[in-house]
Amino acid sequence: MGEEASDLRFAAFYGLLVVKWRLAERLDAELEAGARVSLNRFELLLHLHWKNGRRRMSDLADALLLSRGGATRLVARAEEAGLVRRESPPDDRRATYAVLTEAGREAAERGYPVYLEAVQQRFQDFVFDEEAEVLVRVWNRVLDGNGMACAPIAEAAAALPERA
Repeated sequence: MGEEASDLRFAAFYGLLVVKWRLAERLDAELEAGARVSLNRFELLLHLHWKNGRRRMSDLADALLLSRGGATRLVARAEEAGLVRRESPPDDRRATYAVLTEAGREAAERGYPVYLEAVQQRFQDFVFDEEAEVLVRVWNRVLDGNGMACAPIAEAAAALPERA
């Protein structure tokens, strides 16, 4: 034990965890202060907004990187706040959709500029384009290699120029 500290790949992994948790705390605080919405709730609203305000619960859970139960709880709290509602189509009662309400759309739109500014100040200002390219390639390879492909990262990786 202790040898991990000198392993560059372990340090990179550990750094990823630290950056994720600490930046998420900051983003959450900035969204609460600037838009009166938590990071988790904002992510939910944003994923619905990107899909024309309606998404199947199972797809939403995958997009939010939550278990089905976690997504259900998050949607239930957002529903209590009047930001979303749940619908089951009459032709398929097994399916449940989360649907963005007008208040949810307004919250997403209110939070988006706060989110973009925070991401710029907390991450993008410290990462050069070449480094971002490497990160996208690495994260795509790690996710794909573990059978956890993520569409936005895979699409960004596919759009990168071929390496010589």
